[in-house]
Amino acid sequence: MRSLLSSSCIAAGGITALLCFVHLKGQPAAPAQPVARSFQHVQLLEDKGETSAGVSIGDLNHDGLLDIVLAKGRHWPLHSRVLLNDGKGGFSAANLGTTPARTYSAALADVDGDGRLDIVVSNDAPDRKLVYRNDGQGRFTEIGTFGQPGWTTRYITLADLNGDGFPDIVAANRGDYPDIGAVNPQPPTPVSSFVCWNNGKGQFPACQPLPSESATSIVAADFDADGALDLFIPHRDGGQSFVYWNDGKGHFLESSKVGPTPSWIRIGVAADFDGDRRQDLAIIDEQKKAAFVIFNQGRRSFGAPVPLPGPHRPPYALAVADLNRDSRPDLIVGWVRQPGSVYYNEGQRHPFHEVLWNDGKGTVYGMAFADLNADGWPDIVAARSDAPNGIWFSTPPALGR
Repeated sequence: MRSLLSSSCIAAGGITALLCFVHLKGQPAAPAQPVARSFQHVQLLEDKGETSAGVSIGDLNHDGLLDIVLAKGRHWPLHSRVLLNDGKGGFSAANLGTTPARTYSAALADVDGDGRLDIVVSNDAPDRKLVYRNDGQGRFTEIGTFGQPGWTTRYITLADLNGDGFPDIVAANRGDYPDIGAVNPQPPTPVSSFVCWNNGKGQFPACQPLPSESATSIVAADFDADGALDLFIPHRDGGQSFVYWNDGKGHFLESSKVGPTPSWIRIGVAADFDGDRRQDLAIIDEQKKAAFVIFNQGRRSFGAPVPLPGPHRPPYALAVADLNRDSRPDLIVGWVRQPGSVYYNEGQRHPFHEVLWNDGKGTVYGMAFADLNADGWPDIVAARSDAPNGIWFSTPPALGR
């Protein structure tokens, strides 16, 4: 399982939503005709299902092998787990930290500039939000906190928003939410999400509220091509979603409406889906039971949501990656207790070709992508609740049946 790839990822909605372009080392060029790879062969990472919520991948101990971090707990405290790749098809697992927590995401980035991937953990209230420093061997020590324990934080995005070269934290906080099936649902209690600024030492002493309401993910991308990362904040509980425009210094004073109201969007991601060099959006709407693409029309405006094909199903996870190496971003959806969908981007404005993946057990909460068996194709790692977490390996279609 030695890594034969490098990858560049754009933070796009938290740890469950990274746009990763895989650069293969010593491998053949991408096929002339796009292929729809299959993802049915699975290696389970645990022997039981718990309340996992996020997953991230990186070389944590500088041995050239890709390791896995599982964020676990959600509303019920558990130990998150660090899985170090043994190079023989297995992983050596250890707890992250000493205390169980209500964790949604454990994001990887070099927060202190020492060349090692550290871990930033988002925990729901009343738990502290934590920063762990990597000693270079994949061992992690708690070095600080960010924000307030009372924040109802779901997923975080790590991105350099003020151009100082250090990743900042964007924390998506959810309000008190109404029953999605209620006849006359009450609006959620207003709550702010926040940007917490990196002081260059991996510390985040100052946090700035964002003019937002209820959110569970926030996407950082340069939507107007001015060189600064903007923020798409999808509304989680029946309100309006917005893109907030970065003035280049980390100030978000202007905004544009995106999509309809009401919206019930758990996850959003960004990528150039139609090849026009503008960052588009994709979302999942829990009430509409579907996934959508929203095309960037330029001049700080976006079109109406375009539904992806397939029957109505309750979605819960969304991510973007180039899974068939055709240099086009594909969309991957995790549904509730149903097989997931890989939507292969066919290079035109609307068509996406759907291929199912996984066994349909539990609920997929988060996904990450990497070539974990050294065959030159990116695989899917999924964090699930009520079903074991696992790696779904990329195979040719005939082998995946």
